[in-house]
Amino acid sequence: MANVAATSSNASSTLYSNRISGLASGMDTESMVKKMVDAQRMSSVDPLAKSKQLLEWKREDYRSINTKLMALRTAAFDVKMKTTFMAKSVESSDSTVLTATSRAEALAGNYSITVSQMAKGVTKESTPVDSTWTYSGEDKTFTLTGKSGSATIYVSDGNSISDIVSKINDKASETGIKATYDSGTNKFYLLTTDTGAASKIEISDTDNILTSVFNMDVTAKTGQDAIIKFNDGSDISFSSNTFTFNNINFNLKKEGTATITVANDVDAAVDKIKAFVEAYNAAIEDISGKLSEKRNRSYEPLTDAQKEEMSESEIKLWEEKARSGMLKGDNLLNSIYSNLRMTASNIVSGLSGKYKTLSSVGITTGEYSENGKLHINEDDLRAALAEDPEGVMNMFTQTSETPSEKGIAVQLYENLNSAIKNISDSAGSDDVSYDESALGIQINELEENIETAETRLQNKQEYWWNQFSLMEQYIQQMNEQMSWLQAQLGS
Repeated sequence: MANVAATSSNASSTLYSNRISGLASGMDTESMVKKMVDAQRMSSVDPLAKSKQLLEWKREDYRSINTKLMALRTAAFDVKMKTTFMAKSVESSDSTVLTATSRAEALAGNYSITVSQMAKGVTKESTPVDSTWTYSGEDKTFTLTGKSGSATIYVSDGNSISDIVSKINDKASETGIKATYDSGTNKFYLLTTDTGAASKIEISDTDNILTSVFNMDVTAKTGQDAIIKFNDGSDISFSSNTFTFNNINFNLKKEGTATITVANDVDAAVDKIKAFVEAYNAAIEDISGKLSEKRNRSYEPLTDAQKEEMSESEIKLWEEKARSGMLKGDNLLNSIYSNLRMTASNIVSGLSGKYKTLSSVGITTGEYSENGKLHINEDDLRAALAEDPEGVMNMFTQTSETPSEKGIAVQLYENLNSAIKNISDSAGSDDVSYDESALGIQINELEENIETAETRLQNKQEYWWNQFSLMEQYIQQMNEQMSWLQAQLGS
């Protein structure tokens, strides 16, 4: 028995990681340890993992709502900008003469435009030159002077036409002159990068490179300005064929006369308002759905072991029920929901016209069952914009130190900023590497607790294996001693 005690002492220090499975006892040790581990996991790790999963689902739902709120904020921003209601449309009676667009500040009306002269730059061309030509001899130079300044071009032994073109183009920012060679006509060209009377090409060719090799006329040449008459007024000059005048952006095509019509772009305002209402409804529908969604407590988050026994479709259906109602009756969402609906129904005080509410311009709430969803009567909205575009604009965009005098879109935009921040404080956002929100901190704490519980469980598993292994050794030693005694008695 002394041998047994000695062996036990040695085993306790060396068998922690050695596993002996039922060799002497005939027991299914591995199965027994697994069942003990599984039972312990159910009481220690699984509850923590389920709590963590529920918080993660809640965080996901919060973030999903915040995505809708951010989309609504973007739409509200568009509608709170006066430029949305000041947009203008422009039509040209002859688009072959000119086309135009308008800035918001342009005055609506009809305008006659006569294009007397188009803006032009300067182009110089050579006579046909063999594309294989290569310069041979000592370095020579010529100087180009354009609108931007002057630059000297060096022609060296072995330079080809493409080399000279590259050297000129490398200096284009200094001169305002570029070069090209057309292989179809075999001609070398110099061109100004700008149009207008200030554009020019002046050539100093004392070494006769351009004159003798390219047979190019080196006399100075300047461009010309575009000249128009606006409503039969005096001539007005522009250096380019695209320019802005009286908040109208012109693009001249050829000489001639055309009438442009500048009008309030009701379509642009209607489109922005419709986008705003769609974003509002998407947010309201999502929030009201989460607030009223039934919590099905019969379905808990699945453990990894449970998922292994289920198909993907079964897991999906289960988790849809398990994560339902995570935000039912949530105080933060209730506050945001009520605030959005109240703001949408507010009366904007301090306005002189009849358009002071969304309903006054044809935007009304639907049935009670729709939980605040907005509907647009587009005919009424267009009629209001046509009758009093400034009044409708003020109803959406008015700014004031007094909250009740702020436009509907202004109020909503400010309230959405606050709502988005509050949800971010609670649930964080997807674009941060470390979540310091309230839910994020709770989830991190649970992860640490799960890690600790897993470590403890692993230690227990090793302990149980160690105990069973010791037992197996004891049984083996007892069997050996019994065999020895039986042999002695038999002899």
